Amino acid sequence: MNTSEEIIKRQVTAYNATDINAFANLHHTHVELFTMGESIPYIAGRVAVQDYYGKVFSSSPNLHTEIINRMVLGNTVIDHEIVTGREGADKLEIIAIYEIEDELIKKVTFIRK
Repeated sequence: MNTSEEIIKRQVTAYNATDINAFANLHHTHVELFTMGESIPYIAGRVAVQDYYGKVFSSSPNLHTEIINRMVLGNTVIDHEIVTGREGADKLEIIAIYEIEDELIKKVTFIRK
């Protein structure tokens, strides 16, 4: 059995390797990604995650996220991250709130600086 933190560690590794298949397969079929304060997800479903991040990965070969701080409580993992190498953005600082269900990422809420 994978802990919530282990699942997110694997997701970060796949992100930094720009391995879209490994990355997408850690997400629930019905995953939803939100911007904090919004009630409608900007990405819904694993296929949409694969499509969106596939484009990000292919256009950003030096993509990397560094975890500044991580908190874990049950099925929730909260990461403070610095993202570099993303096309169109020199450096992004975000907080990602991951909710895990059935050993997959079911919901993500982002807070962007």
